[in-house]
Amino acid sequence: MINISILEEMFDGDKDILRQLFELYLEEHSTLSDTINEQYKNNKLPELFRTFHTLYGALSNLCEEDILPLIKAIEANAKNHETPPQHSIDSVIAELAKIKQQMTDYLND
Repeated sequence: MINISILEEMFDGDKDILRQLFELYLEEHSTLSDTINEQYKNNKLPELFRTFHTLYGALSNLCEEDILPLIKAIEANAKNHETPPQHSIDSVIAELAKIKQQMTDYLND
């Protein structure tokens, strides 16, 4: 999950900036889970590497604290032309749904 307290502190409590960041993330990553599943199912490891590399950067900038190590591991697998375990992909997708809900809840507050 995203550490919203740290983000708010980084932006001196400016919740408008945080709202904009969340809106942008949700807009740009609306089909991310489908993309990951498609790339994994079709064993498109170079594309999967790029997707997870980009995701790692985006979530680390948003102070995500739970799945970054797993994302990094999947990124390394794909970079080395090794198919990551299905359970790892499933775990990331489940956590992405929680993050999406966390952002949506924040925006609706």
